[in-house]
Amino acid sequence: MTEVFGRIISNIRSGSSAAHSYIVEVQPGEGRAAVIKEMCTAILCEHPLADGSACGSCPSCRQIAAGSCLDVIRMERSGKTAYVVEDASSFMSRIGMGAYGKRIIGVIEDAEMLSDTVQNKLLKTLEEPEEGVIILLMVSSADKLLSTVRSRCFKLRAEDCFEDYGDTDGGTVDVESFNSKYFYKCREAVDKKVKSVEDAIALLSALEDLHRDEMVNGRNTEGHARAIELIETARVDIFRGMQYGRALKRLRLELAE
Repeated sequence: MTEVFGRIISNIRSGSSAAHSYIVEVQPGEGRAAVIKEMCTAILCEHPLADGSACGSCPSCRQIAAGSCLDVIRMERSGKTAYVVEDASSFMSRIGMGAYGKRIIGVIEDAEMLSDTVQNKLLKTLEEPEEGVIILLMVSSADKLLSTVRSRCFKLRAEDCFEDYGDTDGGTVDVESFNSKYFYKCREAVDKKVKSVEDAIALLSALEDLHRDEMVNGRNTEGHARAIELIETARVDIFRGMQYGRALKRLRLELAE
């Protein structure tokens, strides 16, 4: 972990942290899952090492590694494309019951899927959680959340927390490769790099951000608006069960029309 993140974790452990809710900017996929595990392990470790890192051998560390820690509560998503109010209610009810150990961590793994209504329902919990509660909102960009949510949370980036974040091979297709005028290059990149639904959604989010930026700059607004609609259709189709490779390749052909 980085020095900055080490201080944050130390403050959480000592109870001197002013923040209880954190927005963590990290792309969906295996990298996001790894960051969640690392953060939960660091926060809940019962016998941290001298440098502040987790021991890896205490009961909490072993349970988190096994995915069985009862003090890590994830918001379950019952909606096809977004969290619904009932998901937030169940989440808040469970973390409000308190921790089995010293702390309980509430994780919203795909915070970009929180509707405005659900975000508003979470405001009080984010601002004034029960004692010992830490809430992590994982999102590709904090800008996808309401300003009222952002104002109640401390914002972090994964690369600011972990020095080796992003060093592993893999990851999603870069936008330039996807937008190549040669379709075979796009197909090869998708086949090689996109290995999960999470990877596909991360690529769609990056594409959407690119087209929105171009619209803001006043460049071919009609064309970029059409592209955003096609991207959203691809995202919905994937959530509804379409094979992500097929959805991405179809999208590439539609964007080229």
